[in-house]
Amino acid sequence: MAVFFHSNEAPIGEYQNFPKPELENAATEKNPKPKLKHLSVVLLSFGLLCVLQGILNISLRLALSQPTDKGETEEETCPQGWLMFGSSCYYISSQRRSWDGSRQDCVQRDADLVIINSRQEQAFLTGFTMAAWVGMSDREEEGTWIWVDGTPVNRDRLNWARGQPDDSLGGEDCGDLRTMIDFIGLNDYNCSARAQWICEQTLR
Repeated sequence: MAVFFHSNEAPIGEYQNFPKPELENAATEKNPKPKLKHLSVVLLSFGLLCVLQGILNISLRLALSQPTDKGETEEETCPQGWLMFGSSCYYISSQRRSWDGSRQDCVQRDADLVIINSRQEQAFLTGFTMAAWVGMSDREEEGTWIWVDGTPVNRDRLNWARGQPDDSLGGEDCGDLRTMIDFIGLNDYNCSARAQWICEQTLR
């Protein structure tokens, strides 16, 4: 009968590795620390960025809410359905009325018939309709055109249709803006004729 003896000693010629608790614990403790430090730096940086972003947003809102030189607290816009050009809003009617009826409609809209101050403004308004009343007339004195605010019309600064004003048939005392083939520009027309019109409201 064979008897085997178990020995705790390693066989001759072989090496037996024994765990070294102190070294293993040191290794496991050292490895997580760099990772934790790296993660904390990232989180701290992200937190600082969030704080800076919040400060910038608040500063921007405060800057935009500050009154401008004109004492305005918000950007002014035109009423719905009106067009903006420069510092004015324009309403292009779809109905037809006499010059006086057109002006009355503009006044009810807290506006008046348009006063055209430059070729640029006239170019902007040209093309919306074939003919539209504007705020000028020579009712008080034939040939002396006056805007609705009482200022004289500077004929040299605006474009008139070919051959106009001509006071055709001796009864064309109100002004309109024409956009027709070979007939584009300001024109004098009978004040009682029915046409579309353009109201102007100045931004405050």
